Amino acid sequence: MTIKTHSFSPAALLTLILVVVLAGLTRFGHPGTVEFKHDEATLSLLALDWLDGGPFPLTGMPSSVGVPNAPASVYVMAIPYGLGLDAQGATMFIAALNVMGVGLLWLIAYRYLGFVPALVAGLVHALNPWAVLYSRKIWAQDFHTPLLLLALLLGLHGFLEGKRWAQVLCLPLLLFALQIHFAAWVLLPLYLWLLIAGRKQLSLWALTASLLLGILVMLPFAAGIAQTLSRESDRLSGLVAGIGIGPDAVIYTAGLATGTGVRAEIAPGHAIGFPDLTSLWLAVLGGAVLLGLARSWRRGWRLAGFVGLWALLPLLVFTLQWTVVYPHYFIASIPAYALLAGIGLDIPTHAGRETASRALRIAYGLIVALFCMVPLSQGLYWQRLMAEVATTYTPEGFGTPLSDLLAVRDALTDTRDVVVLTDGIEMQLDQEPVIWTVLLHDTADCVRALSGDGRALFPAAPFAVLTAPNAPENPINDLYTSADAQRFRLRPREGRYTVTRFDSPPLWTAPVMTSITPVQFDNGATLTGYHLEPNQAYLEWTFAGPTAHDNQFFVHFLDAGGERVAQRDDRFWPGRYWCAGDRLIMWTDVEVPETAQTLRVGLYTLEPGGGFTNAQVLDVNGTPVGPWVDIPLE
Repeated sequence: MTIKTHSFSPAALLTLILVVVLAGLTRFGHPGTVEFKHDEATLSLLALDWLDGGPFPLTGMPSSVGVPNAPASVYVMAIPYGLGLDAQGATMFIAALNVMGVGLLWLIAYRYLGFVPALVAGLVHALNPWAVLYSRKIWAQDFHTPLLLLALLLGLHGFLEGKRWAQVLCLPLLLFALQIHFAAWVLLPLYLWLLIAGRKQLSLWALTASLLLGILVMLPFAAGIAQTLSRESDRLSGLVAGIGIGPDAVIYTAGLATGTGVRAEIAPGHAIGFPDLTSLWLAVLGGAVLLGLARSWRRGWRLAGFVGLWALLPLLVFTLQWTVVYPHYFIASIPAYALLAGIGLDIPTHAGRETASRALRIAYGLIVALFCMVPLSQGLYWQRLMAEVATTYTPEGFGTPLSDLLAVRDALTDTRDVVVLTDGIEMQLDQEPVIWTVLLHDTADCVRALSGDGRALFPAAPFAVLTAPNAPENPINDLYTSADAQRFRLRPREGRYTVTRFDSPPLWTAPVMTSITPVQFDNGATLTGYHLEPNQAYLEWTFAGPTAHDNQFFVHFLDAGGERVAQRDDRFWPGRYWCAGDRLIMWTDVEVPETAQTLRVGLYTLEPGGGFTNAQVLDVNGTPVGPWVDIPLE
């Protein structure tokens, strides 16, 4: 297939500048009013751990369907963090990618469709509230679209215009972009369309080189999936629980194509003080998209199949509800909806405005006026929405603005040790531990989280306690409270963060621990004391430094004959939190029999495929002497 292309003109350049500036104003505007929650922090931490010397990533974050995502998102996020940017800078890096994505969409539209479609598509994509929302935070699905656009531009340039270098680069870049989030894989048939459409201009050597590069791009993820399945062979068993037909895909497609529904997503139940123009957006943009779809097919437009697949494949795949469907599954098709709107509103070219009747010219003027109201109102709507969520608490909606978190971080820049009091300590499940591990990455040597349940921590060096809004009331009997605390209020009714500084560890007054000769384990943990009550066991530990492995612990009680009469196994202190010099007192519920004569304590790690490996007790020479220590009871 050969295709007509359009050369650049000064007027075209002005439209490109216009749409890029508008895209920049919306994506870079309100830089502190962005979310930085669990997913953003987890992806950041994967990149930071790799940059800190961790293993080469073979998988990314877990996906919403239970299988791991590819590591491509980690590689992208390593760029801003490798340049020394913080979370704010990394967020702006994502915004910059998406501003370039708007320019790439304009380039596709202008080169292959013409001036009016490029202007319309560029304005729609630059100001669509959904497109802006999904362009400005550290979320994997927020940055696959600009890379996808570049890959598709290369594909059109290579296969439809016969440029062999572009044929070489298209597939590996497309595969890299699709790996960033699993939902984007439904767009892989676009490459098949390019091959078929450009079959007369295919170069065998270019195709061979492209396939080889594509294989190289896929190798890390393939190795990661193989590794995952070797440890968890049933990991894919629940991928498709059942197939049904539901309306969610249609609803989300209509919303993302027209810009409607964003307020309900990020500020549910809140009015934003801006006129409700949903009907206008649905009528004008929805009508333009449908008209563009119909016109491209009716007139036999050569790229109709390409844009149609791009726009409709996610709708078709996720209408069959084999998994829970979310709005972000359709992000990569927002540019296609914008292209269809550009085709639908390309009236001067097809209507022949110069020779059209007066009635037709009036109708065209009304359509242009209505369309101009849409991007203008959407841009103003976005600005108002950002101003609202910056100052209004939105439960189940927009998270704490990053600017509020950075104000707390800045108060801790001179603190090397930080303890975060929150409602949970699991990095994979709880928000505060991973957020503050990332935000304090460049200033604190050690960040750990406490939930007030079963553990008390006493750092050796001066430290600060950061109490999160979701921390339990009076955690650990107010061990970490002080009248000199610094308070940082968030949005009304959202609570506050509190920073309390300690030059020395607080005093642990009860119960009194029984000291023992320190028992060192080969993983860096040392048992230094214990205390027993009828229904609880206390253990006292110190640590040599962080470890990559999380451990379980066990306490066994043996009678005079060496028989086990009671036991308790539980999660130990996470290995990432093992800071050198820390003293940890932990307690667990267990019935201590009156016949108990010996306390047996050990540590072990759970193996991914089942089973466990005990940590070994070391003697004074560092020689392993067994998998546990037996302590005679008084």
